[in-house]
Amino acid sequence: MKNQNRKKQGESAAKCKKEDYISKLPNSIICYILSYLKVKDAVTTSVLSSKWRNISCNPSNLILDEDNMLIKREHSLTYVLLHQSVVQRLEFKRDRTLAFVSNVNMYLSHVEEVQKIDKLKVCFTFRHNEYGSTDLDRWIRFAVEKNVEEIDLCLLEENHHHQINASPNDGYYVFPCEVVGNYEGESGSKSFLKSLRLAHCVLAPHMLHNLGFSTLTTMELFKVDLKSELHIQILLSSCSNLEFFGLSECYNMKNLKIEHPYCQKLKYLKVKLCQELKKLVLYSTSLEALEFKGSKIEFVFDAPRLKTFYSPVSDTDACHKELWPVFRLPIDIPQLETLIMECSCNMGKVMTNRLPTLTFPCLRHLEVIKVSTQRQDLWWVARILKACPMLQRLELHLKTYLCIDDDVRERGWPPKFEHNHLKEVVITGIKGYLCEIEIAIYLLRNAISLEKMTIDPRAKVYTENGKWGQAEAFGNWSRVGKPKVHRHLKQEANSSAVELLIK
Repeated sequence: MKNQNRKKQGESAAKCKKEDYISKLPNSIICYILSYLKVKDAVTTSVLSSKWRNISCNPSNLILDEDNMLIKREHSLTYVLLHQSVVQRLEFKRDRTLAFVSNVNMYLSHVEEVQKIDKLKVCFTFRHNEYGSTDLDRWIRFAVEKNVEEIDLCLLEENHHHQINASPNDGYYVFPCEVVGNYEGESGSKSFLKSLRLAHCVLAPHMLHNLGFSTLTTMELFKVDLKSELHIQILLSSCSNLEFFGLSECYNMKNLKIEHPYCQKLKYLKVKLCQELKKLVLYSTSLEALEFKGSKIEFVFDAPRLKTFYSPVSDTDACHKELWPVFRLPIDIPQLETLIMECSCNMGKVMTNRLPTLTFPCLRHLEVIKVSTQRQDLWWVARILKACPMLQRLELHLKTYLCIDDDVRERGWPPKFEHNHLKEVVITGIKGYLCEIEIAIYLLRNAISLEKMTIDPRAKVYTENGKWGQAEAFGNWSRVGKPKVHRHLKQEANSSAVELLIK
């Protein structure tokens, strides 16, 4: 009897080994799994199943970078650039580029029958009219002919920025607008491109080659040479469906004008560290959020739906004396409802002198990212409350590098006043220093409508484009910081009937 059971178990195990369960999965699930694998890993897995093998030759995403297309070498590119001679570096880069281009061309020859490409991403160094640039043109054309929806090109690899001159005068690759720019395209089919992200290249569309950009909803440019204001206007004139537009450290842009009839669906605009920019003109009935970082420029706004603004306070001396651009906002954007600002620890005196003359009449939500190399001095937040009479939610995201602790101060704070609308306060990144606890006590005593206060040791971190991340809590938080915060705040919260949440 036992032998029969063992025989049945053996037959069942053998049957399981022969059974190809992978082949029974629907194509859509297999494609979904493969889309998360690197090219070389997807090819390796083809031995698992004949069906898997065929689908691995029909990728939905083309991710063309060093990890996917090159065999790991003894020395990294960074090592070669730092430690080898000029001749050795040139030889290494030449051989590396030859291998990369050859491997991509071979791979694409095996997937040329694919019907649809969702995304093309290329991360490799290419220069104008240098080896591989015409191949890159062809890869982009291939993706466009396969109805690609997202193109992401980073043409100067991050790991050797410090070794290569990043100036566009050094021969940036020229993005082939004629490939995606004709609405019917060279293949005679409609453009499906929705997202375009470019880094370290030239983007200068001609009027005859810009209609294909009309399908874009997202465009993000980093260190892109825009050539001239004429080319910028030609580009914007075609972006009738654009909703997100980001420009970071771009070249040849002194004036940025977004006005009727351009970009009529634009909701989010990011302008970051464009050093040549002198003037920003926004005449838009659709724009809802603006993210700006840079030196002092001229703002001209007529954007009635613009109600969210993010900006670090400028670090330059000339701007810092005015806390630009924060003090311009009540004038330029009086309808502002959400303000996110990032600042250093050297702003209290300026805030105290200038804020009493300003009022943010519609501000409902304020987030302050407060970085301090030493003790957090937050007494100026009390001034902000008076400048924002309708404020309902206040968030303080603290990052304190060094603090010599002392007693909670009972003196030196602004006089007590009643804020009638503040209902919720969130303080993140707190370590338990008494200088951090002071502001919480002040808010508990003065915000008479306060309903909830949240204390979170994990600092909230702004990552751009309206998105946030979270840092780790201070190592001694549970053992030291949390009990101290609880001891100082619990009694204050109980006396005011505020819900206090200490994480």
